[in-house]
Amino acid sequence: MSKVSVAIATYSRAAMVREAVEAALNQTCPPEEIIVSDDASPDQTMEVLEQLALCHSSLRILRQQRNTGGVPNWNAALNATRGEFLAWCSDDDRFLPDHLEASIAYLEAHPEVGLAHSGFVDAVEAGDVTDRFARPHRFDEPCRVNRDNLISYMIRCYDWPFHPSTIVMRRKVWEETGPFDPSYALADTDWFVRAAERFSVVLLPRHGVVNRRHPGNWSNRVGSAGMQHEIFAIVEAAIERLWSENLIARAWARAIWRANVRLRLLLTIRMRIRGGHMAAANALWHQMLRGTGRSAPAWLVRIGANIIGRLCAGRQASFEDARQSVSPL
Repeated sequence: MSKVSVAIATYSRAAMVREAVEAALNQTCPPEEIIVSDDASPDQTMEVLEQLALCHSSLRILRQQRNTGGVPNWNAALNATRGEFLAWCSDDDRFLPDHLEASIAYLEAHPEVGLAHSGFVDAVEAGDVTDRFARPHRFDEPCRVNRDNLISYMIRCYDWPFHPSTIVMRRKVWEETGPFDPSYALADTDWFVRAAERFSVVLLPRHGVVNRRHPGNWSNRVGSAGMQHEIFAIVEAAIERLWSENLIARAWARAIWRANVRLRLLLTIRMRIRGGHMAAANALWHQMLRGTGRSAPAWLVRIGANIIGRLCAGRQASFEDARQSVSPL
């Protein structure tokens, strides 16, 4: 069994996936294998990967016969790995040079920890210009999360509880947690929550990857309202599992969680209005009133929509503003 495997799932991002693979190859502690699963891309992705494979024997390529829609391809990439440790990387991100070395060193020094993840550096692409912004660390010391503090962690770190491309885990975490659930668009968030219910997870106070922010981001396509809806459902389900036999604790946890979500939605609505994104603000308003455990009357939804319309009047919607000032969630 090889020690470290990197899994990358890709679709129609030939240039980006090349950079992701090259960043994995150029680690200070290079992986024994890199698995890239292509989701039947119609562009030059396969040609790019085959050229790389000619020069690097550690690169193995899978190709789906037909497009799976994404999540099944993620599962295919990870299921094909053989390493003792597994690292995930999205095809539009790239590891910083010492990401694998630092993550594996921590896991080897702390055998009780199943999974490590870390902070990241945003690379904001606007036309021909790319600006880098290192995200401030949430904690000064490694932050350990397990089933005992999972919900409080999800509340505190609601906007970015983890970055999937920073995840490095022991093989047993993948095997025992199970694959990504394709019924969710936010399948990685559902998986992270399920993993933290079973294993100790640690957020390292370091930057592990470059997080590319661009018009083709998956999170931009899903939209903040859709993502808010799913993360609400994911954590609600976790609360049910964690306190299935303690009704009082479950009620308190649910009340605190829902209050947090409503506050976060209000803050995101404000940012969407400032950016001139009226449709997104309305979708979030509807989500807050109808999708957080309450069912507000239709007249209240209409009043809010009218106010949002007036506040957004005359504002020119800006993609860059939305991307930089509003979290994907």
